[in-house]
Amino acid sequence: MMLTHIFRMISFLLLPVFITGCSGYSSAVNSFGPETPTSEMREEIEAPMVLTEGESPFCAKPPVEADPEMEPAMAALPAEPYRARLYFIFDTSTFTPESETEAQKVFDEIKARQIAEAIVIGHTDTMGSEQYNIGLSERRAQRVRQELIRRGIPENIITTKGMGESELLIETADEVAEARNRRVEIDVR
Repeated sequence: MMLTHIFRMISFLLLPVFITGCSGYSSAVNSFGPETPTSEMREEIEAPMVLTEGESPFCAKPPVEADPEMEPAMAALPAEPYRARLYFIFDTSTFTPESETEAQKVFDEIKARQIAEAIVIGHTDTMGSEQYNIGLSERRAQRVRQELIRRGIPENIITTKGMGESELLIETADEVAEARNRRVEIDVR
């Protein structure tokens, strides 16, 4: 039994020697440089080894110039939709200090666009009754609407809606004061 165990250990230790003895390379360490073996086929090919010469076939093509006749059609396309979100102080239609600053940028961006429609949707958190929150969300949407009108946006293209607590941005249980849910979302096209 002991002899069998010793024979197995010796066989196990000699196995790597036998396996590497069959390889075509003189050592198991890969080396770089002139001593690195190359295939016989590479030695027969008389093509020069060049990394790149001229433009690469894999590089992107230069941008195509637009057809000048298409410029009026491109100019007539509507601008990309613009979306913004402004937040409110708890139980009010007053912007948070951060949103007060952001509101000026949002209103300026909307004023600079040629828009056909502005949709203003007010939201609340889950504090208070459902009916109260619908009214509060409507007051928030109206606040933004009045700001847009004051800046020259025609009132007939502004639609407002109060969603109350029905479309939470952050899901919470009832009666949870979550600041990120107290918002107005503005969608301008």
